[in-house]
Amino acid sequence: MIKKVKLTVLVEDSVRTTRRDLTAKHGLSFLIECETEGSRFYLLMDTGPSDVILQNSNAMGINLAKIDAIFLSHGHYDHTGELIDILKSINKRTPVIAHPKIFNPKLKLTPAVKSIGIPFKPAEVEAHDGILLLAQNSVKIAKDVITTGKIERLTRFEKVEDYWTIEEERFVKDIMPDDQALIIQMVKKGLVIVSGCAHSGIINTVEKAQKVTDIDEIYAVLGGFHLSRANAKTIHSTVQGLSEIDPQIVAPCHCTGSEAIQRLVEHFNGRCRPLKTGDTTVL
Repeated sequence: MIKKVKLTVLVEDSVRTTRRDLTAKHGLSFLIECETEGSRFYLLMDTGPSDVILQNSNAMGINLAKIDAIFLSHGHYDHTGELIDILKSINKRTPVIAHPKIFNPKLKLTPAVKSIGIPFKPAEVEAHDGILLLAQNSVKIAKDVITTGKIERLTRFEKVEDYWTIEEERFVKDIMPDDQALIIQMVKKGLVIVSGCAHSGIINTVEKAQKVTDIDEIYAVLGGFHLSRANAKTIHSTVQGLSEIDPQIVAPCHCTGSEAIQRLVEHFNGRCRPLKTGDTTVL
């Protein structure tokens, strides 16, 4: 199993005042370094919106060429926008892991219909040495590093927001089947779960990770929890659900929202570590 994880936030919606050299932007990208006995593996999870990750990684002294694989948590632009430029920077054949429906049209009414999906086609990814690995089920990216695969919706309080798509020439609700998270199995600690947006619900996401691995112990839950537009009841239910799961570390960011983050900080105290652009967390 993995003995050490180092997670660096390449972009997120906020940045600390001490990091004026970095740019915050709506979106998310994590560089995740996993260490086992005698080896390291570098995974890029999500690629943020456009025109920010290359700049921030340069400011932080991070060489993107060391990335071994890329995992896209879902097909929204703020998690996929800089993929092509990053592939150019990596400059080698690189696996890109995602759900098969990640390239489906992603639409939202704001109030008029607006595309919020991936701003490029699969052929463009492959033209820049991206090896698309599209699967509905869990994918083993490295030893003890896997994706959740499609996440079942079991809780009553976690609802997918009003998104739309086109399927079989029909305008229909997008229930976000492409939404996934990352699972890392750590030595003597349990599971580390890294979420992009948790459109499926963060509790559903954790429960899927437990089911896939047959491991109940959760060490850390990090990433976007998609509670920025949630009502007080949903936030309360989520906090209670996480409390029952009892992770040692809760690290929310991005779409979690300030109200939900405040409730998490109040409940988990020192175990809650909100993330911002440029932050590094070592597990």
